[in-house]
Amino acid sequence: MMKTPQFRPVILLASFLVFQAPFVVRAQTRSGDSIFAPFVSQLRGEVKNNLVRLNWLDSRDVRGPVFIYRSQTPFDNAHPYYLIRPIEAPYGAQSYIDEVEKTGEWHYFIAASDEWGQRYEIFMPYGNTVTVMVGEIQDESPRSVRGPGTASGIIGLEAAVRGDGVLVSFRSTAPVMNPVLYRSVNPITKTRDLLNAVLVEDGISSPFMDYPVPGIPYYYAVIAEDALVSGNVEIHPGYNATVIPVEVSTGSRIGLGDSPGIRSIPLPLISMNAVSPGSGYGDVPSPTPLSPEAARAVNSLGLQRVTPRFLQKTPKVFDQDLEPPSGGEEYPLRSIVQGSFKNRDWPVCKDELTQYLSLPRSAASENRARFYLAQVYYFTGSYREALFEFLTVQSDYPQEAADWIQTVLTMLTR
Repeated sequence: MMKTPQFRPVILLASFLVFQAPFVVRAQTRSGDSIFAPFVSQLRGEVKNNLVRLNWLDSRDVRGPVFIYRSQTPFDNAHPYYLIRPIEAPYGAQSYIDEVEKTGEWHYFIAASDEWGQRYEIFMPYGNTVTVMVGEIQDESPRSVRGPGTASGIIGLEAAVRGDGVLVSFRSTAPVMNPVLYRSVNPITKTRDLLNAVLVEDGISSPFMDYPVPGIPYYYAVIAEDALVSGNVEIHPGYNATVIPVEVSTGSRIGLGDSPGIRSIPLPLISMNAVSPGSGYGDVPSPTPLSPEAARAVNSLGLQRVTPRFLQKTPKVFDQDLEPPSGGEEYPLRSIVQGSFKNRDWPVCKDELTQYLSLPRSAASENRARFYLAQVYYFTGSYREALFEFLTVQSDYPQEAADWIQTVLTMLTR
């Protein structure tokens, strides 16, 4: 249930006095009173068919959920924002995909809030407001018939605390083969977020009861198994991924009903002295040498140290990144490719690519950078991370990615 606005907007009648921290200002009213006014910043909107992707930076001074208002008319006295029911997104998500029904201009405004529910509804031009233009909406595939959830048709994912567990429910607009449930302590907003998630169970049906560790907020996502196998994983917060965390009370025991006053089952105590006798945890037992008879027996076996070897792969570089660096966003990417990537300085290259991807980029530049980052993960032995990066760009580079994915899967099964 969306919350109705609790506060009217603060009207800043004078110039901002002091920037105390990013995304917060102190303004002054006509009476001279100082107002604490935190807000989200760098709100951007990207349009793909009838989907609008919003990205922003949260305020670092308040950590409550953010409230997204949208309208086809500009926000003004004739069309006040507080008459619109907002969309609530958790602090830290910093991204939301909105499905619009009509073409034309769409206006967005995002308000920050604190942990106690107070909203700071401050309008900051080019900060927490943005206008996007939605062109002709096309019926691209059966996916648009099923809705914007995922290619598998999973929509309406919800998670709610029920006693000492979490009831997970969802709907589907098409038959779904073996839905797979993921749980994470962080928001699941992108495919690579599944790296840090736990696979709870596959082949689930709705509703499903999960019993996570009490006292920890969790997010959930449901992915069709065929999407995982084919590499066509899509994460759409609010459809196949939850945007609000749920937390089981610390007074509940896992799977044993709602009993307030009963502690969670503690982990067993491991005695380090029992494992390694000594006077303290810092004691390390000295290695015991083999007896002469055992040493001779081992040597007679002719055992040799086996060193894992990488499958022979040559780093892939796209032709456009071999050209001399020019201006714009192509310059830093080509500099990285022709520098640390060419020299195979993988630790430096990883840091440079990660920093490059931390800023908004065009889809083409971002996909190439992720392809390079996937190769860096491969050559440094981080195969799981490499797999997810290659899967992310597989739709744009199907032939190039297919060979790398097969190689990575081979390494993962060794």
